[in-house]
Amino acid sequence: MRPTVLVLDDEPEITILIERDLEEDGYNVLVAHSEAEFRDLIREHPIDIFLLDLNLPDSSGLTLLKEIRRVSDVAIVILTGRTDSTDEIVGLEIGADDYITKPFRPRELRARLNSVYRRTKGKRYLPSDSGPPAAGAEATASGGGQAREGDILFDGYALSPGRRQIFGPDGQEIDLTVAEFDLLHALVSRRGQVLTRDQIMNAIKGRNWESYDRAVDSMISRLRKKIPAPEGQSHYIRTVYGVGYTFRG
Repeated sequence: MRPTVLVLDDEPEITILIERDLEEDGYNVLVAHSEAEFRDLIREHPIDIFLLDLNLPDSSGLTLLKEIRRVSDVAIVILTGRTDSTDEIVGLEIGADDYITKPFRPRELRARLNSVYRRTKGKRYLPSDSGPPAAGAEATASGGGQAREGDILFDGYALSPGRRQIFGPDGQEIDLTVAEFDLLHALVSRRGQVLTRDQIMNAIKGRNWESYDRAVDSMISRLRKKIPAPEGQSHYIRTVYGVGYTFRG
């Protein structure tokens, strides 16, 4: 079965080029030029990869990315004319699998999309996923803060890879972004090992990214605030100067 790509971009000349190239690569391509068209398509078609522009006439690509990520681990690639590194870092932090800037080389776009699909094959966004989860649904599904088999425990905290949640010593869930959770899981599952920033990005994104030192450092700083160590004790996430970070807890 041919994988389906949904391309959301308000520039018809761009979508025509993408549609032609991806169909030659064996993809089924759906095209939307606005949020309204996008929502009509996701209500009717299962999607294997989203290719989202950030600049839209009636919405924000980042807003749609966050909405998709709340309900699905499907592949999401950002394609945009924005070249600000802050936009790229934010996009990756909230769950994008790749970030491609315009103008782009068609061959590179195809190669990177193929790479993302190889990593995420089998994860689909289904029409039943459309729309944000109902209020309270996540809390009910999680079963509260009770530890389950497979959870990783440290100092009263319970990290659940299966549920993609972490609960504090008080049993309350701690709100993490997709990238923050993946970074913490990478460190905790390699407890005692020192990971470089490049290794961290590779662990949480699945391939060797360029070195996003600022993104990693920013996420580490936020994790230390969201998951504090007991007063008077050094934090679980420790800096190894000149190398990277390690988790001891």
